[in-house]
Amino acid sequence: MTTEIISIPGNLPTDSRTGLTLPLRTFLGSQALDKHRATLAIELEVLAKKFDRFGWARDMGTPVHDRLIMDWMDALQDYPLDEVKAACRKCVMDDPKHMPNEGSVMAKIMDGRRRYIAPRPRMPEPHQFQATDIPVEERRRAGAEIMARAGYRPKDMGGAA
Repeated sequence: MTTEIISIPGNLPTDSRTGLTLPLRTFLGSQALDKHRATLAIELEVLAKKFDRFGWARDMGTPVHDRLIMDWMDALQDYPLDEVKAACRKCVMDDPKHMPNEGSVMAKIMDGRRRYIAPRPRMPEPHQFQATDIPVEERRRAGAEIMARAGYRPKDMGGAA
């Protein structure tokens, strides 16, 4: 089912600075994203069966049940299944008496990601404009001088050669 999504850890696009998987909805095709969302729904069902606090099976097929599943899928669709599963396990271990919601699972994912990147050296920020950079006007003048020395004389808009 979702093995094509998570079978090879290196096959998912990652952020070059952090090494974290980029949001899945931005690069998965619609069918692959739908399959991924369906596996997230299965994870919710597993959690609900573990806790069964609210008569989960009794509510199956109702609009409320469907809405709960949609909320989970919407909240967690950007994260790989292995991260979601690990976060679900962490939620259960940290508070075995209470059914986690999608916000608590997402918080565990974010915590795991923070811990993952914390020991890594900081990558330099992308180049920002510095006062020592050459202004655009000076670069244009320099380019025009170089073209003039080379004998290149571009035509003006609507002017003579």
